[in-house]
Amino acid sequence: MNIKRTFKNVDLPLLIVTIFLVIIGLISVTSASFPTAKKYDYNSFHYAIRQAVFLVVGIIALIFILKVPKSVLYKNIDWVFGISLVLIALLWSPAGQQVYGQARWLKIPGIGILFQPSDILKVTSIIYFAKYLSRNANKLQDPNVFIKTIAILAISVIPVMIKDFSTAIVIGLSLFSILVCAGLNKKQFGVLVIMGLVLVAIMLLNEDYSYRIKRILGFVSDSTDYLSADLYQARQSLYAFALGGYTGVGLFRSRQKYTNLPQAYTDFIYSVIAEEFGLIGCMIVLILFLIYIYRGYIIAVRSNNYFDKFASVGITTFIGVQAFFNMGVAAKLLPVTGITLPFISYGGSALIMTIVATAILLKISSRR
Repeated sequence: MNIKRTFKNVDLPLLIVTIFLVIIGLISVTSASFPTAKKYDYNSFHYAIRQAVFLVVGIIALIFILKVPKSVLYKNIDWVFGISLVLIALLWSPAGQQVYGQARWLKIPGIGILFQPSDILKVTSIIYFAKYLSRNANKLQDPNVFIKTIAILAISVIPVMIKDFSTAIVIGLSLFSILVCAGLNKKQFGVLVIMGLVLVAIMLLNEDYSYRIKRILGFVSDSTDYLSADLYQARQSLYAFALGGYTGVGLFRSRQKYTNLPQAYTDFIYSVIAEEFGLIGCMIVLILFLIYIYRGYIIAVRSNNYFDKFASVGITTFIGVQAFFNMGVAAKLLPVTGITLPFISYGGSALIMTIVATAILLKISSRR
């Protein structure tokens, strides 16, 4: 009865879509991670079991958020946002762990579990920014307020962009969507767009991160050099789509996930879904995300205060943009970004924080 009361007034379509996405994710991780588990001599369901544990933690967090008053989140977001920035700063310390040549992870002492602090910042920056703008919703034309707004954007995006370019773009677009909702004038809109483009150009042209521009050039290239390393990931992903056809080859029967498709259970899990479940499976996942985005913005429209409205817009944009990036990369509509598919890709911090973000959205929907 307590559980029923907790979920009584939330947006039911959003909750159902989230449940379906999580179930699809657990099934897909079980299949896609099987070869990697065998490669490292783990239990065949090693990654699936870990993902299930992370899912339980996420569900506990969801129930907790739905039960506590919204004022608890509102009052405590300042220091939580501060801690998430400190965690990002720790990536430059010995605590930062390199995986695949990039120090984007921190290790929890005593447990040995790696997590990405940027996953936490995605959610905390949105809630903190929503709180700040809700207090200054009618003051954006004030130069001091606008400068502080730029400062919050900068500290949320720039440190992440150095370590994880694609995640920084997701955070930046999520916060920018809140600003658009808050009512930027044309001059402010232009200033922010120009500043964003300049920042992106600086990061892409930096010699220390030359691989980023190579990925983009490889994407727009008409090269037929099928041995090119820059085209390898996208090519293998397209092979998975081609092998899947309309109905797929069947669960656990993907061939690309064994040796050809890199990061099959994280970055390219949508490609495994395409091979095993075909066009039908891809369309189901795409439709579920479209429903999620639609319901998220409906919640924003129906919200009766600025904080709820801004938080809903930011969270929905974050989930939508990240899903679009991941699926676009898998279908070779975008350059390779190394970003995961929300709810579906393997990853503890990513799964937990997307569930937390959804819990906040459901909390807002129950109070609209």
